[in-house]
Amino acid sequence: MRIGLVQVDDAPNGEAAIIPWMTAAIDRLPDAQMVIWPELALCGYDCPQRIRRQALARDGDTLRQIADLARRRRQTLVFGYAEQAGERLYNALCAIGPQGECLTNYRKIHLWSGYESALFTPGEDLQSFVLNEIRFGMAICYDLDFPELSRQYAQQGAACLLCISATTQGYELIPQQVVPTRAYENGYFVVFANRGDSHGPSPCIGMSRLAGPDGQPLAALAGAGAGTLITDLDISALKRWRQQHPGLQDRRSNAYHLADH
Repeated sequence: MRIGLVQVDDAPNGEAAIIPWMTAAIDRLPDAQMVIWPELALCGYDCPQRIRRQALARDGDTLRQIADLARRRRQTLVFGYAEQAGERLYNALCAIGPQGECLTNYRKIHLWSGYESALFTPGEDLQSFVLNEIRFGMAICYDLDFPELSRQYAQQGAACLLCISATTQGYELIPQQVVPTRAYENGYFVVFANRGDSHGPSPCIGMSRLAGPDGQPLAALAGAGAGTLITDLDISALKRWRQQHPGLQDRRSNAYHLADH
């Protein structure tokens, strides 16, 4: 499967600008079967007022228009947005399939203490979907810091973890070390789609990438700013790697368990 990543350094200026903004991005990735945008792509990350103003309902007009766009282009579109659900606001990821169907809507479970936890309600459930016989797990930014989440997806049969992010300056170790570690320890691909806006109160570092199950980068952007990259998920190579490195099968979970005390 061919995957395209969109690293952004801005956000649509109002709800009416979302479809033209997304269309311009996928015009640069016509061969991608799946196109992925970062965390809170449709509203920006830094401004709570803007986030609230541009929050979207899952069953609202804008998401229906995005579904129409996915269907017309026959591409799967994965994007971060602020989801308004009644009085609650979620930091969410929506995946819309090539027929315009909603594949999943994941709500960020681990909110960054302070800014995010004051603004959003945490999600409660892991979400995954299957496309072209490939299972994808979902994560948003800080979720990646918790290895239990990534391992749970591996145990559910995921071949790829899609992580959208707004990782900021000072946390370069996330794309450089954490992303490849999660890929290697779980024997799957990790897609890391990060924001690249280097201005504002929380400048992001970009460095979007795809890591293979051996932890090595298959494609990467060097730094911040806007950009795109495209690469393939080679599932046959993944199967060969797992046959040669059967870490998931070698686990002795009877000898240890996770506890909160």
